[in-house]
Amino acid sequence: MSHRSGAGVSINRLVSGKVAIFDLYQGDQKVSHDGQSNCLVQATTMSDPRSLTPEINFRQGTRYAGGLVAIGVIYFVLAKGGLALASFHPSATPIWPPTGLALAAVLLWGYRTWPAIFIAAVIANATTAGSVATAIAIATGNTLEAVVGAYLVNRWSRGRHTFSRPNSVAKFALICIVIATPISASIGLTSLATAGYIDRTNFANAWVTWWLGDVTGALVIAPVIVLWASSHDHAFDRDDSLETVGVLATAAAVGLIAFSPLIEQTPSRDPLGFLAILPMLWAALRRGPRDTATVALVLAGITVWGTLTGGGPFTTADLNVSFLLVLMFLISITVPSLLLSADVEVRKRGEKRLRRAQVELERKVAERTQELELANAAKSRFLAMASHDLRQPLHALGLFIAQLRMPLRSAERTRTIELVDATRKEMDEMLNSLLDMSKLDAGILIPTITEFPIARLLQKIETTFDQATRETGLRLRVRRSDAWVRSDAMLLERILLNLVSNAVRYTLRGGIIVGCRRRGQMLRIEVWDSGPGIPEDQKQNIFGEFFQLAARDRNRYGSMGLGLAIVDRLRLLLNHPIDLASTVGRGSRFAILVPMVDECDTSAEPVDSPHPAAFAVEGKVVLVIADAPIVQEGTGGLLGRWGYTVLTTGSDEAALIRLAERQRPDLIISDYHLANGKTGIRAIEKINAAFGSSIPAILISGDTAPEPAREVKDRGYILLHKPVDPMRLRAVMHELLMDHDDGRDTRAAS
Repeated sequence: MSHRSGAGVSINRLVSGKVAIFDLYQGDQKVSHDGQSNCLVQATTMSDPRSLTPEINFRQGTRYAGGLVAIGVIYFVLAKGGLALASFHPSATPIWPPTGLALAAVLLWGYRTWPAIFIAAVIANATTAGSVATAIAIATGNTLEAVVGAYLVNRWSRGRHTFSRPNSVAKFALICIVIATPISASIGLTSLATAGYIDRTNFANAWVTWWLGDVTGALVIAPVIVLWASSHDHAFDRDDSLETVGVLATAAAVGLIAFSPLIEQTPSRDPLGFLAILPMLWAALRRGPRDTATVALVLAGITVWGTLTGGGPFTTADLNVSFLLVLMFLISITVPSLLLSADVEVRKRGEKRLRRAQVELERKVAERTQELELANAAKSRFLAMASHDLRQPLHALGLFIAQLRMPLRSAERTRTIELVDATRKEMDEMLNSLLDMSKLDAGILIPTITEFPIARLLQKIETTFDQATRETGLRLRVRRSDAWVRSDAMLLERILLNLVSNAVRYTLRGGIIVGCRRRGQMLRIEVWDSGPGIPEDQKQNIFGEFFQLAARDRNRYGSMGLGLAIVDRLRLLLNHPIDLASTVGRGSRFAILVPMVDECDTSAEPVDSPHPAAFAVEGKVVLVIADAPIVQEGTGGLLGRWGYTVLTTGSDEAALIRLAERQRPDLIISDYHLANGKTGIRAIEKINAAFGSSIPAILISGDTAPEPAREVKDRGYILLHKPVDPMRLRAVMHELLMDHDDGRDTRAAS
């Protein structure tokens, strides 16, 4: 009897106990040993054979042939050994290891191993009993048994990894017992019966013997070969190796005690056979499927040897019956042990993944904790620096106000008021810088990319800094450019404003030049100054938050050290590279690269803010809602000076009471946050509901979080952040009132 067909194989030195498997290919799929690719052999469907050199073709052919010969020789030796134990019929033996070899060969090295299995089976059976025709029929059954079994295992039971999970082990056992092995027994015995080599009355007993022999070979031999060949444990581990040796030695000792003929077999010795479960459990619970299958093979060898020589509890007067008992014993301990070892292995892998996940989680927690600590330290530093820098202009404001309380000449009073206004503007610049950093840190600043002429930004730079540079004796030169760029106009303007502001602050004499150079498809916007320059070791630090270079002759008044930090954040947001060149004592040059575009046609011209004298405010009623009396007084006084009729209240209820005796207001200005957790949006909506119409409204807030801005925008109102520039407030009021009046005129005309 002989077995199994296989796949294309390349094997070397299998007989010496060291198996070196070369990659073999089956169809268009490459199969490799130990899970590693090795491009030694390639299927014709994956590479055109004509593209290979004759030398490579010869080498591959030699390896393939050598592999087939090695498998065939081993199969023949195992087959002759198994047939030598046949007692019921020369071709029907209960011990048939070749089934396991053939099945493992096809699983590991592909279906192209079938010629070796077929030829070896033909030779083994032809030299044992029957005829050449029956030998060919038996070999056909053996080959089909291996090929069909491997195909079903590959398709339904994870192929060579079938022993890694309990459900795949169960499928493997069912395929071997129910589908694959009956093929060989049925074809082989049918051919023998047809040719008259077996009595039909003994057909059933012979079939059972043949079938159980093949089943045991598949369940005991195949797992050992597959698991050892697929093992990835290349690194030597002394403790694991010692435990493997220990469990195998224990299995050998138990086998000798329970089954060997060296000890006299007595009725009291028969129960010792159950001790075989101990090394099996040890291997299944501790060593994994590979060692479990190996322990089963050791016990199987000792049990067969003991039974053959008359030892052990399975010895009977009929050797065939004795071997059938051995087979049932081996099947009953091997399959459950492989199932248990696979389940334990799955659990171990799960625990290992959990440990890795726990380690990774702990690492992330540690990183997050460190980030939070750094954030807290940065927050403390931020508060300390902000407190220090904001106290400077506040201190100056206190001094100026003290001067205003004293008798002053007209010119002195005018000068002091100008200083108060300048200090307010500097505080506004500081708070705007803090607001910008807050938005950048929160990630809520989303660029709006458009195409626009760079001339607009250059004109804005010149207008903004012309007076400041003249007052300090500096020269500001802005060179015109007709280039168009693609960027966010507001954010790019903020970058240039900060760069020029930084140059003005640190330049004592000389001047600042702002200009553009074309570099391919990019426009290089440069800001030059004749300031003190930046040391080489400080060029990266200047983009940090709250970092300022020491300047002997220039005070730090009006600066928090956030200007260049904002520039760095914004250029990253816009993906605009920035370049710095500086020489100590001679000045610095900042350059930012912006993508250029072709000039676009546009009819939209920038609209200048209306001059205050153009505001028409006669008869306009403005309702001011603020829970701080000082804000009510300040806002009401300013709007009254502008000519509006102003009503000031601290809540929506008070506003409704005051409005009950007056006409509907033309505009509502409200703080976003009011007393008792109320909001200005709620107050505005209550007033709108009372009058049955929508009144234009402006909300003012010191809250820089994204939620208020989003809520105000969704309701169709305008949000201004404190401190609000009076001219900015006046322009927004004018625009709202004009839009509202235009809307009413349109409705009246219709």
